[in-house]
Amino acid sequence: MTKEQIVVQINPDTMPSGSDLAVVNAARRSFGKRSDWDYFSKSKQDMQIDERLYPKEHLDKWAIKKLKDKDKRLLEFLARGMTADDFEAFKSEVRDAAHYEYKHDGETDLLDLLWQWRNTPTHESPFGHVFFSFEIKIPIFVARQLVKHKFLRWSEFSRRYITDDVEFYVHDYREAAKDKKQGSGGLHPDNEHYQRVIRLKNMEALKTYNDLIASNVAPEQARGHLPQDLMTAATWSGSLDAFANMCKLRLGSDAQAESRYVAEQVYKYLEEYCPVSAKALVYGV
Repeated sequence: MTKEQIVVQINPDTMPSGSDLAVVNAARRSFGKRSDWDYFSKSKQDMQIDERLYPKEHLDKWAIKKLKDKDKRLLEFLARGMTADDFEAFKSEVRDAAHYEYKHDGETDLLDLLWQWRNTPTHESPFGHVFFSFEIKIPIFVARQLVKHKFLRWSEFSRRYITDDVEFYVHDYREAAKDKKQGSGGLHPDNEHYQRVIRLKNMEALKTYNDLIASNVAPEQARGHLPQDLMTAATWSGSLDAFANMCKLRLGSDAQAESRYVAEQVYKYLEEYCPVSAKALVYGV
């Protein structure tokens, strides 16, 4: 996969708003309470600070902010629907149940436990107060997958108005997955052959498209002749919980590799700005 063609970056006009602490305080609003960051110091050696960039009096100790332990536990409870103690007990039950193929001496089997986990109510509303906006560049066939995710705003480049800057995605073709209906396997042995064939087909389609435009055919109709390998661009915005839900679905091994790559890039930003919330929402830990 030519990953360099796929771009995911923070929208420079709308920087992320909020943090793990913002989620904590949204949750504590019900009780009329607020929390604050916990601070600790690290030496300049631990921080690997470049001494040339800072005044001498600032080099001895550096204050680092982090969530208080009770606030971290709160975020994990909101995302999982379980306290830390309940979660550890649940994991222990799952490990025990995994040793049995059927109910044993009245113990709950693994399927029942997983169903319990699936139906544990979570509390995602506080995570909706943190906002992200991305600018992405992706192939059409990936865009048609990602635009379906709920509660995310999507504004896309339109070839009804723009007829130039045509770019096609160049695949590294993969073999079909052997053990499931969707997904893919390793690199196809005839990858380079198919890259050459498809490149020629795409160039033929582009020539026809340009001929239609030059003949004054309406762009909204001429665009129909372009293949799904066409690159497009979009502004993609929404709350932390909505993007986390997208990541949870698209980071799976059965997700299309190109969509999974987009989700990986989005998750990196979620984790950078909200490390505790992102990990709890996406991975449940």
